[in-house]
Formats: sequence, structure tokens, C-alpha cells
Amino acid sequence: FGAIFFVSVGMLVDPKIIVSYAVPIGALVLTILVGQAVFGTFGFLIGGQSLKSAMRCGFSMAQIGEFSFIIASLGVSLKVTGEFLYPVVVAVSVITTFLTPYMIRFSVPCYGVLELRLPKTWIRALNNITLSHPSTAPKGNWHSLIAQMARITLIYSILSIAAIALMFTFFQPFVRHLMPGMHWWANGICGVLTIMIIAPFLRAIVMKKNHSEEFRALWGESRSNRLPLLVTIFVRIVIASAFVFYICNYLTRFTNALLLTIAVAIVLVMILSRRLKKQSILMERLFVQNLRSRDIEQQVLGLKKPLYEGHLLDRDIHISDIDVPENSTWAGHSLADLRLSNRFGVHVSSILRGHQRINIPGGDDIIFPGDRLQVIGSDAQLASLHAAIDGNIVPDDPDIEKREMRLSQIVIDRHSPFVGKTLRETGIRDLYNCMVVGREEGKENLSMVSSTYRLCLGDIVWIVGEEASLQSLKLANSGSVQASKS
Repeated sequence: FGAIFFVSVGMLVDPKIIVSYAVPIGALVLTILVGQAVFGTFGFLIGGQSLKSAMRCGFSMAQIGEFSFIIASLGVSLKVTGEFLYPVVVAVSVITTFLTPYMIRFSVPCYGVLELRLPKTWIRALNNITLSHPSTAPKGNWHSLIAQMARITLIYSILSIAAIALMFTFFQPFVRHLMPGMHWWANGICGVLTIMIIAPFLRAIVMKKNHSEEFRALWGESRSNRLPLLVTIFVRIVIASAFVFYICNYLTRFTNALLLTIAVAIVLVMILSRRLKKQSILMERLFVQNLRSRDIEQQVLGLKKPLYEGHLLDRDIHISDIDVPENSTWAGHSLADLRLSNRFGVHVSSILRGHQRINIPGGDDIIFPGDRLQVIGSDAQLASLHAAIDGNIVPDDPDIEKREMRLSQIVIDRHSPFVGKTLRETGIRDLYNCMVVGREEGKENLSMVSSTYRLCLGDIVWIVGEEASLQSLKLANSGSVQASKS
């Protein structure tokens, strides 16, 4: 069926259409290839993938599928698009489908070009640009901050919707009745009063929790956290602007662009207004006080247990999982050596190692790369521990690819200075940083060579080492070193 589908799609392509509309088809193909690659890569980056993986995934999304046929045919049938659109979309779909394997193939070379041209700090920043990556921030801070923002947005959105519904249902008809023949003035008065009523709610949606401990901890902990935090502010500004946009759109007949500008401007004024800030804080305090007054009274009379009883999170202490990186300098050290309790005030309750769980570990237990530590502490303590473990990393070897081990052989001839010497005396391991694998004797397998074996004329010895070390050893074996010294 896959073959039949692609053959049938190919038969829908009219070569005359491709020739007639070569420019729009070429522009669409180029836009789709570049747009899908760029935005697809960015989407996978903020999803937690590395730059190389994100580019491979983004480049693989270059084609447009058969759903575009449905949209194009629907537009043609409804007479909202021209007749030429459907064959153009089919041609673009076929071309992008054909080019997708080449895009996948070129993703790795494109990454190589970026890696060579971009600074290493940019590459590192792109690898860490993520909304919720497990190795960039403690889960407790992100979970707590997002949950609080979502709860605040939901509550104040419900209050704003209720206020708008009441004003449009009851107040607007009342004002219009008082001001006959002044329809737009009545709408304006109703709109201004409605915005003034919901202004404290909208400001709380945008600004609440932007200066909380979790927000400040995530902002100062890593630069990779700052873009996701700014995104949370932007999303809430969009939500607040949507309320203002709806009010203005309902009561006026301005263009959408003007309404959007007015909505954003009003929200910015709300954010900058100190009077509105005080009013919003006062309203929230009165609301919370009235909500909890009955509970507080029952607690005083002994009719109800304290609100904080049984709520561990209210005491800012919880269990969090922290992974030990493979290149961490903490690996190989015991808990007693690391002194996590003294340094960070946390307690390690368990160590997860593969399919093994070590509960209540002692000071003699060793930390291994890849271990997952279950740690108990407050958000600040866990954030400090997470920053410390991420900072104690063995630096990457910049010449790791150049230091690849290679297998080679040397022949002990009459010019070799190693003739008659034992392996230990030759200094192959100590001086040239190479290792003897074995001696070739015409057998299927190499013969093992001990350190006391004396090399004889004609011996063929297999060695392993880095490329530079092998070249130095071969140069010494050929007698060039001795010749240059003499």
C-alpha cells in the first residue's frame, strides 16, 4: 500500500504545472526545507535534546504529508483558493518527500560545520537550551514554580471571566438604557470599568511568582534556565492580553492589529503601575485572610488540627533524585569523603545503581558514575547540591579524537637499536607510551611476549598506541634517532 500510495501521488503531478509555477513551487520547497529544519531543530532543543540529535530530528521533518492534500482540496472545493493550488501542493509534497532522505544525510555534516564555525560557548549553550531537562535544574524548583504559576493563572482567569460575564450581561444593557442613542459611549464606559475591575487579576497573572525563591534560584543557577523562565512570563502576558483583546473586540470595531496593540499596551501599563500592584497585593491578602479565618478559628478552639500537620512540602523539605554524571569527580569517593551533610545540609536516603537499590547508605558506600542519589533537603539545599555536582566535572579532552589508539607492527632489523634488548630495556612502554600486543611467528594467533623476552633480529612485533607515539617508536626502531644524534 505504501508503494501504491507514492505511485498514485506521483501520477497526480502535472509536469506542465511544475513548469508554469516553477517560481512559487521553488519558493515553497525552499521555505519548507529551511523552516522545518530550523524550527524543528529548535523544538527538539527545548525538548532536552543535544544540538546534534536535534538537528538530525529537525532535518528529518522536511516533507509535508498527505494532510496538505486535504487542506488544499478543501480550499479549492470551498472556492477560497485558486484551482492551481492543489497541483502545486502535490508537486511540493512530492519534491520535499524526495529530498527528505538527503536532508537527513546532510544533517550530520551541517552539524560539523556549525561545530567548527560557532564558539564552544554557543555550542554548550545550545546543548543546554531546554525547558525541562533533568540535568539542568532540580525537579523540585521547576515543579513547584510551574504548579504555582498554573494555579494562580487558573484562579485569576476564572475570576476575570466571571467579572467580564457579569459586566457584559447586566452592566452593559443598564448603561445603554441610561444613555439612549449613545451606543459607543456606553460600550466605552463598560469596557473601561471592566478592564479596571479585572486589572488586579491580570497583573497577578503576569507578575505573581516572578520574584519567588524558586524563580530566583533557577535564574541564578544556570543561564540555560533563563530562556524557559522568560517564556513563562511571555505566555502569561499573552493570556492577560487575550482578556483585554476580547473586551475591546467585543465592544469596538477596530482592526485586529490595532486591538492587539491596545491590549499589549494596557497590560504593560498594568505591569508598571505601582498603585495597581499595591491594590492587587491587598486584595489577595484580604481574600486569603477571609478564606482562612474560619479554619484559624477552629484551630484556636481545638476543633481542627493545624493546617501544616502532615504536609511535608509546607516545611520546604522533600526527596529529590540527583544523577551523578559519568565524568563527575565525585565518582569513586565514599559518602564520608564527600561530607554532603556537613557541606550542604542534605541526607542521602538511597542510592539507585542499575537494578540495585541501596537504602540508608553508610559513610563507607562508594559513589559510582551513573548512580542516582535520592536526597532529602530543602529547595535551596538541593539546588546548592545540584550546582556543586554539576560543577565538579572532569573537563573534556579537546584532542580525544586525535588520541585514538591504533594497531601497528615494527620489524626488528639490523638498524634497530632494540636488537638483543628485553622489552623492559627497550622502553617501549615507559619512553614511547606504547604496548606490545604480541610477536608474529606465522601462526594463526600472535605469541605472547613477556617483559624479559630479548628481541632478536627479524622479529615482527605488534604494538598499540597513539598515532604520534607509534610514529616516534617507528622512527627510533629505524635507527633515525641514533643517526641524528651521531
